Amino acid sequence: MGEATVGGDPENRQHTNLPFRMAEMELTIAIPERYPLANEVNTIVREWYFQFNLLRNDWNKQHVSAILFGIIAFGLGSISTELWAGGDAKVAGLDGIMAVSGFQFFQILVSILLWTWFIYQAWTLFPVMRVHAISLLVMWNGLMVSQIYFQRNNSTFPFGLSLSEMMEGTLIILVVFFFLFFFWKAVIETRDLHVEVNHLHEDVRVMETEMAEHSLKGWTAIFGFWIGLIMMTTWTGVRHISSYGDQNLGYLVIHLLTGVVSIPLFFFILWYPQRMLGEQAQVRTRAALDAAIEMEGEGVTIEAKAKCPDCSEPSLLMRETSGSLVHPCQQTGCSTMVTIGTACATCNTKMSSRLECKACGVNAPALDYFPDQDVW
Repeated sequence: MGEATVGGDPENRQHTNLPFRMAEMELTIAIPERYPLANEVNTIVREWYFQFNLLRNDWNKQHVSAILFGIIAFGLGSISTELWAGGDAKVAGLDGIMAVSGFQFFQILVSILLWTWFIYQAWTLFPVMRVHAISLLVMWNGLMVSQIYFQRNNSTFPFGLSLSEMMEGTLIILVVFFFLFFFWKAVIETRDLHVEVNHLHEDVRVMETEMAEHSLKGWTAIFGFWIGLIMMTTWTGVRHISSYGDQNLGYLVIHLLTGVVSIPLFFFILWYPQRMLGEQAQVRTRAALDAAIEMEGEGVTIEAKAKCPDCSEPSLLMRETSGSLVHPCQQTGCSTMVTIGTACATCNTKMSSRLECKACGVNAPALDYFPDQDVW
């Protein structure tokens, strides 16, 4: 559809350790605007180019090895000699495990160990997304369980479906999509808060530029594609078993292909929000944040290590646990703590997003007073 080139002015990369910015990505071939949804598609493709280049720059051998372990674990758990030699469908539970041959039992054990290592690597590589990594894997398995319920009495599902036989599977599907939606919502709302706090500016156009720089349309498209893949891999996997026979090997092939592609996409879904928000972020919805503030008393300033970016003179600027930057009102005689970019509740004086150091006189954005900032 198009190719992207990387260029741009390095001076535009403030508050970031990115090697390049999304605004620097230019499509050499794009869909003409006269076509429906052309702008949206071009935007998503441009974001994909940016994300792919950033991924190539960031991912190392640890990421690649973890993905390979996941693919091997998936393969060992999906392929068994029983797929061709058959098995006793009447034996289940502990008796079914005891009936497994020594080699197959060893294969199952290795698969479990490799999956455990894969999860551990995800836990280590993506500290911000740890809970979400586990929940996404649980949702993946939940879809598999739902397909088992759907196809236990109907091997041709979704054809010939009976509503009376879909209650358990439908309930699981609804629960899975509920949690998937709130994961997506948590990422989006955390991004919004990140831009509001870390890229606050009086000029609305600058804020719009920052929001575009932090766009998650491409990530959302990949997330939706990943959901489609895991639905396909679970359906085809269970379909191959429920309609056993050599003529159904196509289902097994599709199950393997979609599952293998789902694993690196799973890593991408975890990696990109963390890369955007920084390793100090907490990915949660605004409702969860508000509830935490109300129940735990969050809102008290927790960080007072701000200092001038030029001379390192300590500053009165502080950061609340919600992420907001606050500073004593600069109006003479007023000392009310005011959130950067808002008006003082006492004297209605507007607090600028830039602060002037009393020691050296440098005028810099409030965010620059925190030297440990590691997000874009």
